[in-house]
Amino acid sequence: MVEVLKPERGGLGARGRVARLLADPPALAVLALCAAVLGLRRAEAMSRPQFWAEDVIFYQRALLQGWQAFLGTDAGYFHMVLRAVAAAGASVDPSLAPAVFVGAAALITLYVASRTLSRRCPLPRYAGLCALAIVLVPDTHEVLLNVVNLQWVLGAGLVLLLLSGDPVGPGSWAHDLVAALALGLTGPFSIFLAPAFALRAISRRSRASLVICALICACALVQAYLVYVEPTSPFDTTGAAASAGLFLPAIGRRLGGSPMMGAFLARDTDQVFGTLAGILTLAGIGYLSLGPGSYRVERRLLGLVLAVVLAGALYRTRHSLFLFFVPHTRARYFYLPQLFTLWLLISWAVQKGRAARVCAALALWALAVNLPRLREAPLKDLNWPSYAEKIRAGEDVTVETNPPVWRTHFPRREK
Repeated sequence: MVEVLKPERGGLGARGRVARLLADPPALAVLALCAAVLGLRRAEAMSRPQFWAEDVIFYQRALLQGWQAFLGTDAGYFHMVLRAVAAAGASVDPSLAPAVFVGAAALITLYVASRTLSRRCPLPRYAGLCALAIVLVPDTHEVLLNVVNLQWVLGAGLVLLLLSGDPVGPGSWAHDLVAALALGLTGPFSIFLAPAFALRAISRRSRASLVICALICACALVQAYLVYVEPTSPFDTTGAAASAGLFLPAIGRRLGGSPMMGAFLARDTDQVFGTLAGILTLAGIGYLSLGPGSYRVERRLLGLVLAVVLAGALYRTRHSLFLFFVPHTRARYFYLPQLFTLWLLISWAVQKGRAARVCAALALWALAVNLPRLREAPLKDLNWPSYAEKIRAGEDVTVETNPPVWRTHFPRREK
């Protein structure tokens, strides 16, 4: 007779091993899944890399100006990480430059996803959901796998630095110092987050939190000064009337309706219904941020950051809020608010109780209704190799990139 071996007392059975695997999944497996999602959403970017909008301007300046391009500003602030990618693209043959941009955008996106899996990150690692949320945000048209809008993904990286525990060794110290400087000088997010880093330093009273706070505040001062002295754009619309009546409908459509209705979202938004949806959306986020339960400190910080980023985005676009009701426009402004909302839902869904089950159901529903539209439409093939040949030869050429009306001039260069 064959003896049936029973698990040792106290050992984990199959269900226990699965539960433990889900609670703390292998980071490499989660990142591989994130990479697969990126590839599925933007398959043509992997098979036929191309520049998107200002990507080609970053490349042109790196090619023509060299290291001096790092001193340039766009929209009134530095973009250190984006300039570094452009410098890498300018160092290879022009035919490979778009691939460098797309590859760097993918790797940096995966880096930000990896920070949610760090032992110092207090967000739940359950099934890698917080990492996957970074690549599953519904409205990502113009955000994923290009460099010019990579600053929005890096904004999430700066928030993860805010949430993370203090460094405990030389490696984590080096990471936090480099991340604070690089992310703080890329985009405007250090300006928004400096008060939160100050609150973090006051709460922790540790040397690490004080040092990181000082670096972020220094970056914020630099970026704020550059914004202040930035010349007025000829396309400035500050004289136009703000569309005050569209604030809540824009929130209702992009932050509430888009994730929760997905492919079923109507093309038109009634202003009264949209206003009500906006109020309900803000009330729901308020409860997710301030309600009882686990991850209370992290949820409050996420709610605070979401409110600040959302207010900044709506203030920046206050004269053209109607564009939020046009499909595939200005998705970048709601990328971070949607991501933080997903993180709040996940932080509730992994808990116990009725509210947790409701949040888990909402998260699953959001994924199901958005699956049909997660695949981005492929960009038009504008035959970059033909332009690359002329740039390589130093010829005078005007390059057309996506979106198709975008054109950039490369002057003649002496070889």
